[in-house]
Amino acid sequence: MKNIHFVGEWFDCCAPKTLLTDAQAIQTHCMAHVTRRHLPIRYEHFTSTALDGVIGAITGNGIHLVVRTFPRRDAVIADLFVADSEPADIAAAMQVFNGLRDEFRPLRALLHRVQRDGQSLPVQGRTPRKPTEVFLTKPVRRVI
Repeated sequence: MKNIHFVGEWFDCCAPKTLLTDAQAIQTHCMAHVTRRHLPIRYEHFTSTALDGVIGAITGNGIHLVVRTFPRRDAVIADLFVADSEPADIAAAMQVFNGLRDEFRPLRALLHRVQRDGQSLPVQGRTPRKPTEVFLTKPVRRVI
């Protein structure tokens, strides 16, 4: 058994503005992904913030997913933690995380692997091989 903890930073999101500003819309999308993967969820709460963004959390037995949007910057921060779960639960949680990232359609994405006790956590699939790795969906034009 092992834990995983990832923080995703998604920049220049191309999703419709309602997906960045509407708490109900984000909650609906998050719950659709969670339900599709049969994750054990016990509590969910999403609310608007003072800066027109949304913060929301989904928690369950040994799992949490927190999503925070920044519509003025077209950015999202997502935090995923899965504790002492079966490998199938970890894989399902990562599919939810990746599915949400794909829905927000970021042009730039950072995925941070949170270290536990200074030890590297083994990762597989679409997760990075380094503690921080950037995935670009299309080239970013550099201004000189």
